[in-house]
Amino acid sequence: MSRRFARALSAVVNMACSIQSERQAAKTKSELITLLQNQGTMTVETDRGPLRFHALRGRALASQIVRFDEDEPETLDWLRQYPKSGDTVWDIGACIGTFALYAALDPGVKVLAFEPQATNFGLLNEHIFLNGLTDRISAYCIALSDRQGLDTLELDNLIVGGALHSLSGHTNQFGGKPMAGSQAVPAMTVDGFRALFGLPAPQHIKLDVDGIEGAILQGATETLPHVRSILVEVEGDNALHAGERIEPFLNAAGFDEVMDVRTTGSCRNRLYVNRNAG
Repeated sequence: MSRRFARALSAVVNMACSIQSERQAAKTKSELITLLQNQGTMTVETDRGPLRFHALRGRALASQIVRFDEDEPETLDWLRQYPKSGDTVWDIGACIGTFALYAALDPGVKVLAFEPQATNFGLLNEHIFLNGLTDRISAYCIALSDRQGLDTLELDNLIVGGALHSLSGHTNQFGGKPMAGSQAVPAMTVDGFRALFGLPAPQHIKLDVDGIEGAILQGATETLPHVRSILVEVEGDNALHAGERIEPFLNAAGFDEVMDVRTTGSCRNRLYVNRNAG
């Protein structure tokens, strides 16, 4: 129904602009799009205070915002319980910033957000600015992996807020190979990124990259022993092969799974806590 109504409104706009020159019609439509986008700024009231989002940039985005409290309640619970004042959270696969922004509403928490897909990265930064959180969130358009160098991000779709993309040579967690296009990206390991820029290990990591979670963990073997908790999205093929792809790196670093989390909320995430980290 919404698509049909949108097409009807589009036809009305095109008819109204038909009396203008081609140049003026293009400017009018551009102004209309800008007005609608600005009107579509949505505020989500959270237990930590309000968050504002540009909710009209895409269907996937609008759905994420409307379902802020419902989509992954286990992730919100983890962010409430584990990061403490003075801690740093790495959000690997931050998309448009939903959870990075929520984490940064705690004034004592710093966030590093990694999102390689260009349109999502752009909107992630817009959301950081919109919420006045530039002093608490640092965003990087980098693909973290088990290798370093110039790479290609294969895009499953071009939707703002979309997902299921993967680095070249990989499939997503459901075995699909993206076909919508590709984007050049720098790829780094977690350990390599830290070493290059002299960064301390984060206390907490959220890992949600739709497929290569295991590869990222493999590139973080020097970092993981210092991490206190890590929330990993585990779906599809990764769920079937978690014992081979994900858990060996976590077990070697001293992590134990909090078993009840995998059956909580969305049932997409697994929480691991390091029994050795201070």
